[in-house]
Amino acid sequence: MSKNQNWMSFFKSVYFLKNLGILIGIVFGFLFLVNFGLKTFTNHGEAIEMPDLNGEFLETATDLVKKHKFKLTKADSVFIVGKPGGLIINQNPKPGSKVKSGRTIYLTVTKEKADEIPSSRLPVLYGKSYDRKSRELKNGFEIFSRIVDEKYDPGPENYILAVIYEGDTIVSANERKMDVLIEKGGQLDMIVSKSTGGRLDLPNMVCKTYSEAVFLARTLNIFLDAEVDDAVTDKYDAYVSRQQPSFSPDQKILMGDTLKVFLAEEKPFHCVDDDSVFEEEQ
Repeated sequence: MSKNQNWMSFFKSVYFLKNLGILIGIVFGFLFLVNFGLKTFTNHGEAIEMPDLNGEFLETATDLVKKHKFKLTKADSVFIVGKPGGLIINQNPKPGSKVKSGRTIYLTVTKEKADEIPSSRLPVLYGKSYDRKSRELKNGFEIFSRIVDEKYDPGPENYILAVIYEGDTIVSANERKMDVLIEKGGQLDMIVSKSTGGRLDLPNMVCKTYSEAVFLARTLNIFLDAEVDDAVTDKYDAYVSRQQPSFSPDQKILMGDTLKVFLAEEKPFHCVDDDSVFEEEQ
């Protein structure tokens, strides 16, 4: 009998087929156990889908996981403006992941009380642009601001002149309080600058040409309302015959206010000619 025939007889023998069947059964049984083990554990550690606890209060979450004997641990707490304390905002393991019964869940929970920021940590505010600093306070410190008043200042408009927190002035031209605790999410009231409202001596526009009056008005930051006589041919060469309010040495006007002037073609008769004054002084 040839070797090939011997091998063929062996493969067809009951002994070989029996052992081959056992081997195949062991392999499939092993694969089944591995697959089953990955999906489920024993009754002591059955694979459970992690519930989503985000948005739940800590007390409610405790009841939700009690049947699976999960352990809740507060790993971190943060204050979030507009959210109540004790609210779950993050968890580990993540919702939907497969875990064993009894697993510890690490939570991030909101704080009841806001963090407090000392005023010494805030940027310099006095004399700075309100728009720029309000963004800086919101983005860097979660502190909000609002304009509660405007006051005249010769500098740029909308710049911070004073800062008030809970009724107390903490920043002004004369001081900056460094030990005030400001709540995260709190609000600072601010007084800012404006270019109008400064008190000036009322200018005397009578006898000036309208072009001269316009130049003076721009210098003083006031406006002119001109009423032109029908005889006027060139508005800017016309003369101011009178004004409202009338000139008085102790009269005041606010920057940004309007002065009404009346224009005539001829210089008013009571106006002193500059040349004649010069001749008289000679």
